[in-house]
Amino acid sequence: MRPGIRTSLVAILAGVLAAVALGACGQGSKAQDSGQVKVTATLGLFRDLVQQVGGDRVQVSALVPNGTDVHTYEPPPSQIAKLSQAKLVVMNGLDLEAGLEKTIRQNVSSSATLLELAAGLSTIQETEGDNPHLWLDAQIAMTYVERIRDALASVDPAGVDVYRANADRYLGELRTLDEEVTAAVESIPPERRKLVTFHDAYPYLAHGYGLEIVGFVVESPGKEPSAQEVTDLAKAIRDEKVPAVFKEPQFSARILDLAAKDAGMEVCSLYSDALDAKVKTYVDLMRFNAQELVRCLGGTSG
Repeated sequence: MRPGIRTSLVAILAGVLAAVALGACGQGSKAQDSGQVKVTATLGLFRDLVQQVGGDRVQVSALVPNGTDVHTYEPPPSQIAKLSQAKLVVMNGLDLEAGLEKTIRQNVSSSATLLELAAGLSTIQETEGDNPHLWLDAQIAMTYVERIRDALASVDPAGVDVYRANADRYLGELRTLDEEVTAAVESIPPERRKLVTFHDAYPYLAHGYGLEIVGFVVESPGKEPSAQEVTDLAKAIRDEKVPAVFKEPQFSARILDLAAKDAGMEVCSLYSDALDAKVKTYVDLMRFNAQELVRCLGGTSG
């Protein structure tokens, strides 16, 4: 091959390789930086709140799958990898994610923001500490939304106007939701506004909307009640003339089922922190709970 031709072929080949390399870099950069802020939330419930505020500017995943118990879940490596890539990590705090907190703190990027939604808020004290289920009062959920808005604006200042507009829209929806739940509970006769639940997840729901907690089977899932505690709960159900008892879809509540069967009362459902195919958003969850309270306590059930 003549030297001139060899030189031309080398130049052409170098140009092709350079173009391929530039194209690959462009594709990699595009995949790495889609223009969206990567966010990991511990629960699908909080993922929904982030999505409502972040809209198309965020790419948000949940560490705990819907319908799974946050108290016992162990995330696989694929979920931990997403956690390490997130620019913002959103959790509740107050030991709701006690089993996950070490994993979260060990794997969150040093450059990421870790937002604890319940930090510093006024809480209801229980024997084992602060009850963490604050979002079951929609007015407190509004504070969660405001904190998410501010955190997103902090990690993505260019999106501040989007986050404010989305948050304003969603806060308006939550104000309407709060009014709906209030009206639903007020339609229940006062003497029937009584809660017996599987676990101690509903003090903020009760306090925010005028319900009385008569008792619960366990303070936290995974802890078996003693025989005396079961006896005391059954007595409270009888003495207080509780119309119905409530379990949660993601938990086995065999003891509650048996107690209700013995008392001849209906077992209904309330959601606390797990979404599913029926209840896909926070607003869905609160509306379902309000409707179920009316159905089961209002004298119109079965």
